Amino acid sequence: MSTAIFPLAIASEEVRLLTAIGLGFMFGFSLERAGFGNARKLAAQFYLYDMTVFKVMFTAILVAMVGLYTLNGLGLVDMSMMWINPTFMWAQVLGGFLLGAGFIMSGLCPGTSVVSAASGRIDAVVTFAGIFIGIAVFAVAVDLIPGMEALYNGGSMGVSVLPDLLSVSTPLFVLGVVIAAGAAFIGAEKVEKIFQRKYGMIDLSPRVTRRTPRLKFAVAGSLAVVAVFAAFAPSPTVENPARPMDSIEPLELAELIISGDPDLKILDFRTVAAEETASAIPGSCSCGTDIEKAAETARSVPPGTKIVIYDERGIWTRVPGTWPENIEYRYVRGGYVAWNAEVRTAAEPTGNSLVERERIERQNQISAYFTGAAAQTNRTAAPPPVMPMGGGAKKKKAGGC
Repeated sequence: MSTAIFPLAIASEEVRLLTAIGLGFMFGFSLERAGFGNARKLAAQFYLYDMTVFKVMFTAILVAMVGLYTLNGLGLVDMSMMWINPTFMWAQVLGGFLLGAGFIMSGLCPGTSVVSAASGRIDAVVTFAGIFIGIAVFAVAVDLIPGMEALYNGGSMGVSVLPDLLSVSTPLFVLGVVIAAGAAFIGAEKVEKIFQRKYGMIDLSPRVTRRTPRLKFAVAGSLAVVAVFAAFAPSPTVENPARPMDSIEPLELAELIISGDPDLKILDFRTVAAEETASAIPGSCSCGTDIEKAAETARSVPPGTKIVIYDERGIWTRVPGTWPENIEYRYVRGGYVAWNAEVRTAAEPTGNSLVERERIERQNQISAYFTGAAAQTNRTAAPPPVMPMGGGAKKKKAGGC
């Protein structure tokens, strides 16, 4: 798609960058004024006598969630263009635990450590330096310690959002979260009062006045009204919405390439340097971030062509609605990372059955075919079919690649 996620298309690239800087400054300023530049304020969250962190962050999540989905329902925001961090369950569970442990020990998270460091606090500078040291240690360890890379890619679930996982319509899910948040805020207030009587209160934020409860209920009520409106308002007709693609397994794609399928077209959406394109899946057309180039290719191939798209980790799972509908679109499950792990890497047997040995043997033959290495097999077997040098169905010349 050529539209922007938010109607800033009228602005130049420089103005959009300055907008990001301005928003970042205001966000940091708001955090500092809320007392989030002080490690004692943040650590109080874990002792349950100051729930400001919970209330502020949960409010930010609610406002962003309700605002984005409402604007999407009104046709003012294109959510299909928003990049969503893919889910790697085990790596993110372990990473979340380590982040929480570091948060408790330092009293700061990555974002608030920057705010605190800008306020001149030495402990924040130490925390901020520790973040970069930890990143550097992991970058070295992932290549040296066996199993680290497998853990890093473990539990891959692609792009996962809760409404899809729970099979609930998005407006009703948003409304449910708003209602749950209201109950959670009331509970947090009660927990604060219990523990403040025991530990006292750290006075780092504006004092509570008689207007505070009314203001909180006014904000919660406004969000609930917006959520209800979004749930029942008629959705505008959106022309050419993005369409989800089915996935294809890396080994299945490898078999299609080996057999020389004349109806196969592969598009490479990785953002890699020119010297790294030699490692691409054979026969693929490098598109990078050039969506128009890929669209031109899709429009130029005959109906019935299988277009397979891959990026680094299998994040690109939707095809723009402006692309032709008489073509079969697939994305490589797990992206190039999965291709490298399952096709270009020899497999180790996990069982002793005949079926398992044959599967491993075939996978290693495929690996040898694409890497040029000698296949490790237990018995003599015919090599994979040789890819044809030409022929196949005569096709219209594809544009762009």
